[in-house]
Amino acid sequence: MESYLTAEISASAVTNNLTLLRGRLAPATKLCAAVKADCYGHGRQQILGLIAGKADCLAVATPEEAVAIRRLGYEIPVLMFFSACTYPDGAELRDALDELVSKRIILTVVNQREADRVSESAGRVGRTALVHLKVDTGMTRSGVLPDQAPPLIDNLRKLPGVKLEGIYTHFATADKAFTNRQLEILLDVIGKSGGRAGLTIHAANSAAAIDLPRSQLDMIRPGIAIYGYQPSDEMITRLPLRPALRLIGPLMQVKDVPAGSSTSYGLTYTFDRPSRIGLAPIGYGDGYLRCLSNKSAMRVRGRYAPVRGTICMDQTVIDLTDIPQASAGDEIEIISNDPAAINSVENLARLSGTIPYEITCRLGSRVRRKLVD
Repeated sequence: MESYLTAEISASAVTNNLTLLRGRLAPATKLCAAVKADCYGHGRQQILGLIAGKADCLAVATPEEAVAIRRLGYEIPVLMFFSACTYPDGAELRDALDELVSKRIILTVVNQREADRVSESAGRVGRTALVHLKVDTGMTRSGVLPDQAPPLIDNLRKLPGVKLEGIYTHFATADKAFTNRQLEILLDVIGKSGGRAGLTIHAANSAAAIDLPRSQLDMIRPGIAIYGYQPSDEMITRLPLRPALRLIGPLMQVKDVPAGSSTSYGLTYTFDRPSRIGLAPIGYGDGYLRCLSNKSAMRVRGRYAPVRGTICMDQTVIDLTDIPQASAGDEIEIISNDPAAINSVENLARLSGTIPYEITCRLGSRVRRKLVD
């Protein structure tokens, strides 16, 4: 039995976006596609083949995501962003590292302890462990501090069973002044550590890859741009990206209610005229944010139907009064792939006070992903 809800994922949009990103790169610059969080909510099984066919590398967050790609049969290089020692010392860490090393997952290390554990794992499984060192150049999240990086790089180059393949950082903002400062810190670390020869140096996310060409270095790591969303409102350069996701479902019920009726939990909306309401089979349990209550709209028969009342776990009330021909079974366009639409990912993010990433990543397992065109 299929889900009520279908996220239509446009193959041609994903291909278009990757082609646009590739077009900004020097011939030797690699593209590492971020496919973490189920391809930002778009469905790993549905579109990984499309992305892998146009990328030099894939990037994930967790060990589980990395191993899942190998189990799907992809042998493309995979970089895991989480540090190598995701688990505490013990059998679980040993087993996880051994599987990752044996499957040739590129591991991120941020300190000597992690490097030593990776070296031990390489010895156990009889395979060279591939690692990238992450440097914290100003985001103040994960990574080794710049002044501690050169000696760690020197040790990694000597460590048995370990091959230091790359060094990278993560930008904190689309603000060019701060991004350039982070980039200079990274390049200074490289200069103090024997130079770039034999290493892949990378830093650029979607925003930097598009808007700051000097940050592209040896590889870029686009994420949200692959799926068709502008990385930041602060950017000067904007590519004609095509949103890949359109979310639809059937109109469950239609009924007439008298003026003065209030609707949904908390009775937060009162109809000031005789109204026709409909039920959409989606709620916060599917990732349709509750904070969109009384703010957003969906589209039925080409017209917008405002959301009325509090969004529930499984259902949302929409106002069909101005769409009198609407009937149960009609298609509801819950999220549009038109960036100018009221129900676009971008506008839903604005209404929610969040970013497009959250709108797509929150779509739950009750939403079926389907590849189209």
